[in-house]
Amino acid sequence: MIKYSLTALTLLATPALAQDRPAFGGPYAGAIAGYDHVILSDGTDSASKDGLAYGAVIGYDAALGRGVIGVEGEISGSTAKERAQDVFATGDTVNLHAARDLYAGIRGGFLVTPDSLVYVKGGYVNGRANVSYTLGGTTTTSGSSVDGWRVGAGIEQAFGVFKARLEYRYSDYGRFSYAGTNLGIDAKRHQVVAGLFANF
Repeated sequence: MIKYSLTALTLLATPALAQDRPAFGGPYAGAIAGYDHVILSDGTDSASKDGLAYGAVIGYDAALGRGVIGVEGEISGSTAKERAQDVFATGDTVNLHAARDLYAGIRGGFLVTPDSLVYVKGGYVNGRANVSYTLGGTTTTSGSSVDGWRVGAGIEQAFGVFKARLEYRYSDYGRFSYAGTNLGIDAKRHQVVAGLFANF
């Protein structure tokens, strides 16, 4: 009899403990996908390309009353690419293809309801591009990484252990180089992404 009573108490206590955990507290992980708009400029002319952004996110939130503060890391990619001609010499061609993107930063928000969070974020970003250079029928390739910063804002809705997010972010990478030579091309991007996450 005592054994059955202890089992029943355990089953009743388990969902109660799950409900006591804040919707925006503790570790989480998930995936994002959305619109990527990359802008390249040489100081005189500029061009922009659209693509699909996709990636994975891991983070940790701490609930402070109706406030939430946390840290987040992300690795993502994009289908965006750009082509420029006559960059170093007449008749040459430079192709830039957005590769992996790394982000690490913090975010802070406010609970408008117990399950709805509005937030802002910011931090360090490192973007990599695959670069190919063609001149006189000869093509060489190289990878180039640049450091920059990112800011963003969004809204997140909790559904039990799952959370859905809609977010806008802006990233500034400074200038790309090719084989140690500054290309003189500034890179910036605007993104609108949706995400699905799970607490663990």
